[in-house]
Amino acid sequence: MTRLNRRLWVLGSLGLLSCKRSFRVGEFVLVDWEGAAYPAYIIEVKGNGRLRVHYDGYESRWDQDVGPERILGLAKQPLVRPPPPEKVRRLEGNKAAIGVASSSPPAPYRVGDHVRVKWRGSIYAAQIVTVISNDRFLVHYEGHENAWDEPIGLERIVARRP
Repeated sequence: MTRLNRRLWVLGSLGLLSCKRSFRVGEFVLVDWEGAAYPAYIIEVKGNGRLRVHYDGYESRWDQDVGPERILGLAKQPLVRPPPPEKVRRLEGNKAAIGVASSSPPAPYRVGDHVRVKWRGSIYAAQIVTVISNDRFLVHYEGHENAWDEPIGLERIVARRP
């Protein structure tokens, strides 16, 4: 029995798997990805309990829709990241050793940057809370509750603010 299967069996025996915890966009979680626990950000909540996750340190092409059975819980720092899954190593070659292709351009924005963001035809002041990938960011709309924080693509950022 693998370590992950043993952990899931223990949690199931304790009745913890039956507890339904709802996760929110922006939460940092551990996801079972091919038998190992990988840190990821929840970037979208879909219907039927499905969640879209972005694996920390990987390009957005590796984002996945996962069911609640693959969410192992909230991730806590410090983390020891497992090596990339086999399919990533096959497709990325030696570049997969660090998780992100070395040819990826750096993100144009950093945590704390003030930006203007398009939302439903209007422009809002926001601040970058998390850099999810080089083209995705978790933003907080200034003057609004954290419940409105959301991950956005680079195409929705209009400009940097002073």
